Amino acid sequence: MGGTAGSGEPPRDLRQRKRRNTRSPADQEEAILAAATDEFTIAGIAQANVDAVAARAGVSRSTLYRRFPNKDALLHAVAADRYERGMRTLDAAVAGLGPSDAVVEAFYRGAQMISDDPLLNRLILADHGVKRLTAELGALFVEVATARIAAVLRDAGAQMPADDLAQAVEIHVRLVISYLEMPSSDDSRREPTSVRHFAATFLAPMIW
Repeated sequence: MGGTAGSGEPPRDLRQRKRRNTRSPADQEEAILAAATDEFTIAGIAQANVDAVAARAGVSRSTLYRRFPNKDALLHAVAADRYERGMRTLDAAVAGLGPSDAVVEAFYRGAQMISDDPLLNRLILADHGVKRLTAELGALFVEVATARIAAVLRDAGAQMPADDLAQAVEIHVRLVISYLEMPSSDDSRREPTSVRHFAATFLAPMIW
């Protein structure tokens, strides 16, 4: 159980607290985000418990609340982490493709991530959490996503004027958000062939 008299070792629970508290802030934050990802995936947005995240991450409540003062802040951090991971996946997926093919591949890979990633599937398809996120982040998210994707398409060879490219990509981003907020009742539209056909027919022609 605990340490024994004369052994020179502190009780086990004290040793565990010491190990937990000596982790670097970066390691603690990584553990918190991983624990929050599990909690939101299992419990969903409404039922997720911040104290359960702290326990799962092995940090104190005060440590977690210093970094993330409430559940919404934690949700935003998890969403931002998934966004960055997703963008890196898309960057790799479109490497070497021309702009039109890059649009189709990026749209398809995005749909695939939502379908295959347990967290994204829960937040978007089950909990409709995108409405909550976009309502709070609003135009800032649209601007950031548009700039990032426009840069990817420019690297892929898009030749259209910068303003036109930005406006076309913004339409794509807003369209994707609307589909995420109100998913189609027709499951066949999420099939790979259907997703690629939609992107190739309606989205790719907007980029040159």
